[in-house]
Amino acid sequence: YDEKRWLKAYRNYRGLYGPEMAFRDSEKSKVFVKITKTKVLAAFGQIIEVLFSSGKFPIGVRPTTVPEGVDEYAHIKPGQAQQQQANGQAQPQQPNGESPYGFPGDGGGLPAGATAESLMKDLAQEYKNLDFEEGAAPDLKTMPQIEPAKEAADNMQKLILDQLEENDAAKEIRHSIFEMVLLGTGVLKGPFTFEKDLHRWSKDPETGASAYVPHKKSVPIVEAVSCWNLYPDPEATKIEDCNYVIERHKMTASQLRDLTNRPFFRHQEIEKCLEEGPNYTPKGFEHRLQDRENETEFEKERFEVLEYWGKIDKYMAEEAGLELDEIESELDELQVNIWVCGNYVLRLVLNPFTPSRIPYLVTPYELNPYQFF
Repeated sequence: YDEKRWLKAYRNYRGLYGPEMAFRDSEKSKVFVKITKTKVLAAFGQIIEVLFSSGKFPIGVRPTTVPEGVDEYAHIKPGQAQQQQANGQAQPQQPNGESPYGFPGDGGGLPAGATAESLMKDLAQEYKNLDFEEGAAPDLKTMPQIEPAKEAADNMQKLILDQLEENDAAKEIRHSIFEMVLLGTGVLKGPFTFEKDLHRWSKDPETGASAYVPHKKSVPIVEAVSCWNLYPDPEATKIEDCNYVIERHKMTASQLRDLTNRPFFRHQEIEKCLEEGPNYTPKGFEHRLQDRENETEFEKERFEVLEYWGKIDKYMAEEAGLELDEIESELDELQVNIWVCGNYVLRLVLNPFTPSRIPYLVTPYELNPYQFF
């Protein structure tokens, strides 16, 4: 039912008639007004304008109303540093040896080029060592006050945005939003840790020749997943209720071979799949999406790989070669991630997320409380 609805939406967007439309012998064509395309692009543009109005990936980190693990406010009383000096106590120091507070002539001048941001850096974690007292300042006019929880949240947000911008996360979420507007549901997957090659060149000091010296770096990535390739638990109405989710991958031989560079994939099983050759059988909707509805030849140069996230019985996991520790062996069922191609298990690991979760984010354009898509 969902695939038929998506095909109708796609044809309306493209301005194509489906096979149910028949013409008389005297007719060759009929005007197709692309109302769907106009409304899809308008809605897509409005959503993108709201989400990316700041020019950054639409994510933010802020402290909760009652932060845990770090104080919401901290302050220092006036004259506290001077009193410590009079008592012979050592004044808390910044890493560069300068005091973070004081007045002219007290020997605690600011370092050259210092800014408010540089002085407050890492203060969310170090403020207690600088003799700030917990809680809000009774008098803001005479007592400097900081917000350690807000400082920690801002530092975390800055790091997350930097990592996402380096890995084209904005492009992935745009693709997900477009499918959400066109088909009704957008799917985003992740975040996962991925080994990224940083391209670097170094010059030999003696010969002056340049050499390519790549560097690997662990980075988080997110991926857009098409509705056509996602098969959730049919009894679930939202991703949190799914017992399992299966994602279907269409891979070339090179993409399948590249899986050996990712952790916990079984190299021998992948080689067996490559030796047996492509096993991909296109679904009926794929020819229609590619405007080749009358073609009957199947694409034979691809591999179908299924990625499973969900529960599995303990005995079945052990039979498939999963090693369990004492804690996990006491459970009757386990949360796992399995990759399968044909009759071969390419990967079988315990769910790496703590706490365990299915790593798909599913967003409907218009909420239907009784259906997943």
